[in-house]
Amino acid sequence: MDGFLKIAKPLPDYRLELVFQNGSTAVVNMKRRVKTLRFSRLADETVFASAKAEGDKVVWFDGITPFAVYCSELLDAMMMD
Repeated sequence: MDGFLKIAKPLPDYRLELVFQNGSTAVVNMKRRVKTLRFSRLADETVFASAKAEGDKVVWFDGITPFAVYCSELLDAMMMD
């Protein structure tokens, strides 16, 4: 199964647009989160811009090691804003 996430599109100012298989979209503001230990690897704009959808995760690559976050965690974070 490919999961339910179709596209993860990085947007300016550390926002991330998620497009789901059913056509729904969500925009997650990551600006505050990239200052936390959990998401600090994404503070580099080049790394943040490398976001790709893979099944039910968003994966970023810093040139050395992939960094993956499940959509559910991103959506939970969005709801807390």
